Amino acid sequence: MDDVARALLALLERGAAERVEHDPEWPSPCEVLPPDHHGMVNWRPVPMDRPSGFDEIPVHPSVREFYGTFWGGTAAGRHSGESVGLSAAWNAEDVARIARSVREQVAAGVPEYVAHTSSDWYFGVDNATGAVWLCEPGYPPIRQVAPSLAAFLVEVQRPAEPAAAPDPARESAPGDA
Repeated sequence: MDDVARALLALLERGAAERVEHDPEWPSPCEVLPPDHHGMVNWRPVPMDRPSGFDEIPVHPSVREFYGTFWGGTAAGRHSGESVGLSAAWNAEDVARIARSVREQVAAGVPEYVAHTSSDWYFGVDNATGAVWLCEPGYPPIRQVAPSLAAFLVEVQRPAEPAAAPDPARESAPGDA
């Protein structure tokens, strides 16, 4: 397993703790069936056992590895002060959709999308160098955030946990000393 696949697997395993709604019209090899009584399923990263559909696209090898190694869901994190949402291909139709999008990005000469942020910005891979950039659609890349996709994936931190609510039993009443 190469560095991108190894780092992606670690992130997807972390993301797999989140249950997702089962859609019988959009099944995935990574779903753990059957759904519960609320229609929710667990998912887990599953190695792809066939070509990803990216072989004919002149895309950076790290992008091909990112989208062609595992079926999976979404993993959240933080990088460079931004929220990160990484999504593996969910099913064969998703691979085809992603491949079309990557083909368009390569033709346009813009970094290939690998993760979204909480704004319109995204993280993309420069096709020539493999470096990861923070990008805004329609504009030149904003800044380089990692020298490679593998380094970017390794550096994605867990999302910040919400602050715990204060424990009323541990707080003193006014006037207590």
